[in-house]
Amino acid sequence: MIGKAPRSHFAVIGMGGFKKAMNIVIAIILLLGSCSQTNDQLEPEVDFLISTEGGAYTGSRPSPERIEELRRAVQRWEREVDSLAQAFNQSASANKLLANELIQQGLYGPALEALQRAMALQSENASIYYLAAVAAARAAPAHQIDGRKDEFLQLAESMYRSALRLDQNHRDALFGLGVLLAFEMDRPVEALEPVERLVEIETGNMQPRFLKANILVRLGRDREAIEVYEDIAQRARSNTQRDRALANRDELRRRN
Repeated sequence: MIGKAPRSHFAVIGMGGFKKAMNIVIAIILLLGSCSQTNDQLEPEVDFLISTEGGAYTGSRPSPERIEELRRAVQRWEREVDSLAQAFNQSASANKLLANELIQQGLYGPALEALQRAMALQSENASIYYLAAVAAARAAPAHQIDGRKDEFLQLAESMYRSALRLDQNHRDALFGLGVLLAFEMDRPVEALEPVERLVEIETGNMQPRFLKANILVRLGRDREAIEVYEDIAQRARSNTQRDRALANRDELRRRN
């Protein structure tokens, strides 16, 4: 569950991989400690290790052979670290793909668990937060009996906003947040802001405009909604959308 402390994400690649990484780090520190040198003689990666492992080392100058030995060791360890980094990224991608498939099958709880694992590995990936929002929003109706429906809706809102924090023009997140606020959480005033942003981005997509008009009607702002429907009728490329917009406009005119 998103928000609950997950099992260690190192389990994704196995504790053996984690121990191996730790052994690499320990070996680097021991080797550096056994050989005093000036920073300008070493590779930038070694300089970095020295500066981040407790300050500069002092002492006698090492032999050229010792410097070359250390350089080869660092190159070998870099390859090991790159391999581990790739494993983490592949694991995050696999969990994201798994979550998407679970959402398609209506298995929202397991999808959230997979997304929690992916999020622990790639905490700056907007699409992971978006998928978590979708899963949480769709899971909410199933929690009316246990009283946790609002908790899941709030989680969905938080995940949408996290996705937008990472990518302010994330189209699906803007649309999803607008729908969530307007129809699931009964907060149509707040829903207008993300929907209007989406309308500015999606100039050729009429769905955000239909959503905006719907929200305006819910707010009792029929005149503005009529203007939006007329705008859709002028912009729409399909006869279906044009006819729908004109029908909605005429219905609002009759009401007023």
